[in-house]
Order: sequence, then C-alpha cells, then structure tokens
Amino acid sequence: MKKNYIFYTLFFLFSFSINSQVVLGDGDILNSSVPIEAYYGYSYSQTIYKSSQINASGSITGVSYTATPSTTLTTSGQWVVYVGLTEKETFESTSDWIPISELTQLYAATDEAPTTISEEGVVTITFDTPFEYDGSSNLVIAVEENQDGYDSSSDDFYSTEADQIASIYYYSDGVNPDPTDPPVGNITQRYPNVVLEGISQDCPNPTGFSTDSFTATSAEISWEGGSAEAFEYVYSDTEPEGAGESISTSTVTVVNLDSETTEHTVWVRAVCGDNASAWISYTFSNLCAMPVLTSWQMTQNGANFEGLSIEGASGYQIEYSTEMFVPGDGTAELFFFSTFPAELTGLEISTSYYFTIRTVCGDGFFSDWSDNNNDGPDLWTTQGLTCEPALNCTVGDGFAGLVFGDIDNSDSGCSGNGFGNFTDLSTDLAQGDTYDVTMTTGYGNQYVRAWIDFNDDYTYTADELVLDNFIIGEGLASGTHTGTAQFTIPAEATLGSHYIRFKSNWNAVVPDDPCEATTYGETEEYTVNIVESLGISDIDLLNLRIYPNPVDGNTVTILSSVSGDKFVEVFDINGRKVISTTIFNDDLDVSNLVSGFYTTRVTIAGKTSVSKLIVK
Repeated sequence: MKKNYIFYTLFFLFSFSINSQVVLGDGDILNSSVPIEAYYGYSYSQTIYKSSQINASGSITGVSYTATPSTTLTTSGQWVVYVGLTEKETFESTSDWIPISELTQLYAATDEAPTTISEEGVVTITFDTPFEYDGSSNLVIAVEENQDGYDSSSDDFYSTEADQIASIYYYSDGVNPDPTDPPVGNITQRYPNVVLEGISQDCPNPTGFSTDSFTATSAEISWEGGSAEAFEYVYSDTEPEGAGESISTSTVTVVNLDSETTEHTVWVRAVCGDNASAWISYTFSNLCAMPVLTSWQMTQNGANFEGLSIEGASGYQIEYSTEMFVPGDGTAELFFFSTFPAELTGLEISTSYYFTIRTVCGDGFFSDWSDNNNDGPDLWTTQGLTCEPALNCTVGDGFAGLVFGDIDNSDSGCSGNGFGNFTDLSTDLAQGDTYDVTMTTGYGNQYVRAWIDFNDDYTYTADELVLDNFIIGEGLASGTHTGTAQFTIPAEATLGSHYIRFKSNWNAVVPDDPCEATTYGETEEYTVNIVESLGISDIDLLNLRIYPNPVDGNTVTILSSVSGDKFVEVFDINGRKVISTTIFNDDLDVSNLVSGFYTTRVTIAGKTSVSKLIVK
C-alpha cells in the first residue's frame, strides 16, 4: 500500500505501584534520545519537569524510567544522575544547558555495579541521598552515560510530548561530553516518562488518556483518575488559568470542535476535596486516520491483512475489483472488518485485483481511501495453487535459464517478485530414471533444491525432495554460470501430471520450507508427467517383432502374435517421449526420428512389450 501521512496520538499507562510515587508522562513515543541514547557510545541529557506537573513536595528517593521490553544496557550501563531546582521552564537554544553547579550528583554507576534494566524494561535508580523537593520550583534531572560502546538502535526509552522545549541532549560515538562544559546539543519538546520515588500527590494527576467515538466535530475523551471525586476540563490550546467545566466522571464528550482543525488539545485536572491536581494536557486528532497496513499476504483465494489499529475506529472497509475503479464509486466489491488481522476470501486463483482501504470512525464518518494520491487503487495478485515466496533475483540471482527433459526454458530471466510460474511447460519423466537438469544463473554460489508434488496436494514436503542443494557457480560472484545436476524419479512415483519446483538461494542452503522467502534467489515451477518405467531389459508379452532394426528408412514394421490396434510410444535416451500414436496396421512412421537409440513400448489388448530400436 502507499504510505500516507496520518495524525493520531496513542497513549498507554505504564503500571507502577503508587505508594509514594509521582508518575510523570505516559506517552509511547520512542527515538527521543532521552534520558540516554543507547545507540551511541556516550550521551548527556537534561529535562525540566514543571512544578505544576509534579504537584507534590518532599524527599525524592529515586527515579524510574521505562524502555521497550527488548532494550538492553549491555554497553550503556555507566549512568550518572544529577538533580536540581530551576526557575527555567524551557530550553531556549541548543546550548542552553543548566550549569552543573546548580545540580547535585545523586547516583553514579560503577564497573562492579552498572545500571541495569529489568525484564519489563524498567530502569530503577535509587539515590545515594534523598533530594528535597520544595514543590514550587521546577525540577531538572540530568543523566550522563559514560560507557564506551553502544547497544541496538531499537533500545529506546518512552517519552511524552510537552507544551514547551522540555529536554536538551547530546550524543556521540567519539566525544564523551563534560557536564561542566557540554557541547552544543539538540532540543526537543519531549520528556522521558519518569517515576519520582518517595513523594506523592495529594490529588494525583489524570493519566492514561484515550479517545473514542469520533465525529467531525466531537470526540469522547477518557482517562484514569485515581481516587478523585470530580474533574474539570477545558478545550483550549493553552493551559487554563482558572477553573474548568466540572464533571463527575472520567469520561467526557467534547463537542463543538473546530472543524477546520484536525489537532485538538483538552486540559484535564482531578479535584480531591479542596485540592486539585495539575492541569494535564491531552492532544488528539478527530481526523479519521487512514489505516496503516503493516503486512498483507495474498493467498490462493483471498488476502490476509495486518495493520495498526486506529484510535476511535469502529472498523475498516476494503474495496476490490478485477477492473480499475474510482474509490467509492460503488462499482467495486466492499468488504468490512472490525479489527486487525483480517481475512478476505472468495477471490480467484492467480488473478489480479485492485484494492483500496479506509477507516470507519462512526456512522457516516470515514477516512480518505488509501488512494489519496489519485493514482488508482493498488494492484495485487492472488497466489497460484502453490505458495509463491517473494525473492529478489534482480541482481542476477536465481535462474537465467533452466533445461530438463523436453523443457527448454534457457532464457527464463528474472521472474517478477522472484517467482516464475512456468507450469504451462511440461515433460514426461519415467519412474526410476535419472535426468539431467542444466541451470544458468547470473550470480554465483546459488544453492538449488527441487521438489515434485507427487501427491498433488499443492504442498512440497521433505519426502518429495528430488534435488538437494546443488551449487551453481560455487565460490563465484556475478557473471554467467552454468551447472548440470541430476535427479532421479522414484521407482514408485505416482503416475500422472505433477508440479515440480526449483528454488535457489544465494550463498546459503535453500530452506527446508519451500514457501519460505529469502533475500536473494528465485523460484520456478513447471509440470512433469510421470510415466511407467521403461526398464533396461526388453519386455515381451506380445511375441513382438520390429524390422528392419536398425532402420535407415521412414517406416518400421511391427508384428505381434496378439491381434488388435497397436498403441505405440517411442522414447529417446533421455526418457523424452518422441512418438505417441495408435496404428491400425503394422507400419510405424519414424521419418521424424534422428539417428540414435530409442525404446519402444507397444500395447495391444492390455498387454505391453518393450524393446530397443536403432535409427541410422
């Protein structure tokens, strides 16, 4: 699907025990480089938390930060934490650091006891000495990370969007910043989600905001309010200076939203008797956002969709058709589903369909169709009877040509999406016989496996493997490389027509699963017809005579003690059937045969004889 700009805000509450704690921030924003940047060798950051946000006072005994559960601090564990008071509310520039002289160092990790992270992704810092917070000043927390090394780019801490420039930070692989004289850094409105240990709010701030029931001019806002008796809210871009509209529940429907604006801010505070929490801002969009598809898989008769749920959505619609259409014009089929993942069925095998998708946000309230660029719906094709793994053969990998039996696909080239459906090409292969397959590639070190779907269930299994990791151009790089392998048809192979799959993989063995996609390689599929074994010895159930043999003319005579029409098959030395005909007398036309050795199989009244034939 096409990428689209979408505007929505997702929030979720990190759960902590709330005994003597203040939770600041519940956003799910990543890649903010605060409190540390684990993907670089060194980092230093400062963050301002406003007193109105904290809404408490007392002895802060420590702090906790939360990262993604997969985050590690293997080489990012040398933390030093400083805390101080400041009248500053925002960082004015990339060099507007708060002097270290105004901060107090309260924690420093050692080599013996580095800063660690829990399995849940929580980093807990216990201060050496509690910090006395006066409740009226703004609080600044600075974090320095000194360990020489870096972790993954996905090792990130969660942060929340503020209404001011809340953080300043610096990171580098080569320069360990000096907190007494930090270099020019970066600034951001984001602040890391943090828990202040040891203090508590008389009236806890609202948390865990969410949005539901969108319309073009209204939205339902919900939050967590702890033990609050009531709440106040204000729809405004700026923090309220007085009281707001009072409500008794932690859910409110905000109406009369500016229809010309897609981003809206609501301020909420808890009321606990004579006390009130800080005003907490929540920014949301009543724009019905277009769906975000994370993956989709075309099947033989449909499609499977994975995607990100859109906040406030009541479901999603897909339009599809085998013909190009204008989204929403009513000419295409319509498929509704309420949640991801979704499965669309009833499509035709190996058929191309045009698709668009949109979000349903309420009765008569929809997002735009995904065709927002006006370039038409997206075109996807259902799979054939067998799976079609996506591989990349554009740089020469895979098969530039493939020849075996009667099949000569010596100029097959790179197939679209790395899958070549050549099942219209077929050849006869005899039970128990061995065949050459000549393969050409445009990039060396191509490992090749082949399977024949003997039971015709359109699934290739280990017992159907006939060629196991033959290497074309072993140890070679780009260029034209050709290799010839051999495979044998099992003596008891099921007679009849079957699919055969050749699958390549660059620089590594082909996976056991024939459906698995690899980065480089190609899959090609053909049809083979398994016939009875001809054997190496003559079989004569008909008292058969063929003459002249060797033959240098256009006709041979076939005589038998059994009367009836003769069904004659002639095979060359590679097992390819070159004649298949019924004769009603004794003469067989061999004028089209080139010089060589052949095997004839004659069937009369259900009895068969096999013998050799030489053509001069």
